[in-house]
Amino acid sequence: MPMDDGPITPALVLWTAKRVITQHSEPASAHRATGRCAQCRDDGCGMLAWAIGVVKAHRVTA
Repeated sequence: MPMDDGPITPALVLWTAKRVITQHSEPASAHRATGRCAQCRDDGCGMLAWAIGVVKAHRVTA
């Protein structure tokens, strides 16, 4: 039986987006060669693009 992690709220989406942006600016560490996430590719990161869009949309509506 799948577990339900609860509702996906706007606050959770915004928090996740801010975390993605923060993760991309963190310095490299022993377990990550770069400060970027595992989704990053040479042509850009889809997660980072999504996160920036979420934050921008939130600023427009706030």
